Amino acid sequence: MMNSKRQRHLRPINLRVLPVLTAAALAGCYSHDPLPSAVLKEKYSQIERNEHFCLPDGCNLLTVEMAQEIARKNNPGYEATRHSMAAAEARFHQSLSAYLPTVTANYSAYEYKDTPSDQGGLGTDSRRYTKKQDMLTARWLIFDGLIRTMDMLAAKHEKSEAEELNKDALRLLMKSVGIAYNNAILAKEKMRIAKADEVFNRQLFEDTKLKYEAGTASLSDKLNFEVRMNSASSELLAEEFDFFLSRSILSELMGFSTGFIPEHVFPEFDKSTDIHVADTEVLLDTAIMNRQDLKAYKHALESAKYEVWARWGAFLPTINAEANFGHDRKDWDSSGRGHFSPRAQNQSFNYGVEAEWVIFNGGKRWFQLREAQAKVAQNDKKLHEKWISVVAEVRQARADVIRRIRQAEIFGKNLELVKKTRELVEEEFKAGACSITRLNEAQRDLVAADTNFSTSVINARNAMLSLDAAIGKTD
Repeated sequence: MMNSKRQRHLRPINLRVLPVLTAAALAGCYSHDPLPSAVLKEKYSQIERNEHFCLPDGCNLLTVEMAQEIARKNNPGYEATRHSMAAAEARFHQSLSAYLPTVTANYSAYEYKDTPSDQGGLGTDSRRYTKKQDMLTARWLIFDGLIRTMDMLAAKHEKSEAEELNKDALRLLMKSVGIAYNNAILAKEKMRIAKADEVFNRQLFEDTKLKYEAGTASLSDKLNFEVRMNSASSELLAEEFDFFLSRSILSELMGFSTGFIPEHVFPEFDKSTDIHVADTEVLLDTAIMNRQDLKAYKHALESAKYEVWARWGAFLPTINAEANFGHDRKDWDSSGRGHFSPRAQNQSFNYGVEAEWVIFNGGKRWFQLREAQAKVAQNDKKLHEKWISVVAEVRQARADVIRRIRQAEIFGKNLELVKKTRELVEEEFKAGACSITRLNEAQRDLVAADTNFSTSVINARNAMLSLDAAIGKTD
């Protein structure tokens, strides 16, 4: 009998609450892309080809813009900052809920029998009854010294701070991808230089070998070109590893699970150095207005200031309004006959206002206020430090770009001179008009000049990427 009554009372309540719980669950759900199945495998060899994220098989050209766009969509570190931003937004909405009333529903059912005499009963002879209670309570905070308002404003700035940190992560990611891409192009060009050096010395070695066998060249000449050919081969191996390493770093930034990008997708080296640099004050204005990390520091400072006001609010009273509606009834069972009290007599409804003012709590509020004020001072100095850092970074980056461009121009002119010199010395050597030492020097100068020029061009482009990042550019 007791179980059947309890079920009849509980079932309607569950049906009424179910839509509310369902809506709350749906509103609270946060969806995100699942972890790739490849990451969950215990062995790399178990991963199928279609489970990897990499360049499609039909891709024959990878530009820096393509690499940056892929990284924007797939880099896990950058995606993590987006989820951090979503968490900050959720905390902001949490702060808004403090303005709404709290509604609580309670239901209880107890069966009392064989109550001990020391608890007011008669032991086995005591009357048995079932007590049922249900209550709907609404409580609304009317005033709390503006604490919830300050908390809401602080959470709003924390949300903005997270958004700016997300943009700042993108700024740094775009810079890193661009530099990694350029370094891969440079490594590929250095491979070409080392290969050309090897081919040049191999050809001279073969020619000198034939002359040596014919008795018209010395053994030292043959050994000289053989040594230089081997040195060029060793340098080629080193540059091949650098090319692999650069591609591996770029693959990591792009979020590729293979950790690999094929060689053929990189274009040939572009020797142009057509880079425009704006005036210093224009760049500084742009940086101060756009730098995402600087904005994040500003929002952190504002959030800390609102926390101070919230601490001041703790010194004021709080006022709450409350209302309750429910039932409290007993079903008696004595001598086998039940007695049911009328429902009108079971109802209860009350409401009222409560004010509370903490006069003294051991100085806790004062020290909480002091802590919040110290955080404001700390964030103030952090903002000052970041502002100085941004200005210095822009100035240094601009100076570096100008230096790199001028170096590239000088090395480009020098390369043309060294090329012509090497050609003349090679002809003189073949005609017997100069020594092998002079030819070695001319070839070494050509390799160095070619390498310096290629490196200076890439350095100029990387310096420009750094300058773009310094002023807050993300595209």
